Amino acid sequence: MDELTYEPVASDRDLKGAFDVRRQVFVEEQDISEDLVFDGRDQEALHIVVKDGERVIGTARVLFLVDNQAKLERMAVTKAFRHKGIGRRMLSFLNEELGKKQVEQVVLHAQHGVIGFYKSCGFEESGLPFWEAGIKHTKMQRPL
Repeated sequence: MDELTYEPVASDRDLKGAFDVRRQVFVEEQDISEDLVFDGRDQEALHIVVKDGERVIGTARVLFLVDNQAKLERMAVTKAFRHKGIGRRMLSFLNEELGKKQVEQVVLHAQHGVIGFYKSCGFEESGLPFWEAGIKHTKMQRPL
């Protein structure tokens, strides 16, 4: 494993890599419809990637909402790189990037199985559980 880099998507190649990770994690592993994973909002979003050398192994996108809020979506790490602290470092990197854009609060819809992870990163539950894409989720939020 090379040194991992965390960066905003700056090329078509990196965006394709981000989409490949999303397809692998959400469509292939979790059996979510590709139409939901690729919902037509990618052009308005900030995308970040985690790279092992030149290979994208993690990604997330952020949509900017009203009132200095941002919504974190589509956060994914390939199976071989999970449970190595990459998700936590992705969130730290996003804090820096979103702080530059005067974002004051981050919201997300956490899959039920990773609520504990997001809580350990400072997020709090802010709603009742609900179903999205056939998976139980809970809305969470955290000030920046």
